[in-house]
Amino acid sequence: MSKTAELKIFLISTASYLFFGIFFISFPALAFNDELNDNQILGKTAKARFAVEQAWETYHDAALGGTLASPEIQTKLEMDLHKSRALLAEAYDAEDRGDMKTVDKMIVEIMQIKNEVITESREQKR
Repeated sequence: MSKTAELKIFLISTASYLFFGIFFISFPALAFNDELNDNQILGKTAKARFAVEQAWETYHDAALGGTLASPEIQTKLEMDLHKSRALLAEAYDAEDRGDMKTVDKMIVEIMQIKNEVITESREQKR
């Protein structure tokens, strides 16, 4: 076989390997696009769950330490915390249905409750 023919075969095979290599590298990125979107959605509800847990922990620390401002505030905070858990359950249900508008709405409410609970749990007795 001549050198020109060998060079031609080498170039064709190299180009083929490059083409298929690039194809196989880029194709999984396209295939996992839905998975990436799912992870972003799960990230939202995971942050909301963390916010609910953080609010409960802050509240429990204050309640066990006896530093809540009043029994009325303790009752209000407990009701708000139970509401945040119910909202989180609704967010998970909405997520399962693919209703991202409802998920976002629930998460906003959860974050508001978390902020209020943490702020009021840190207020000292008067």
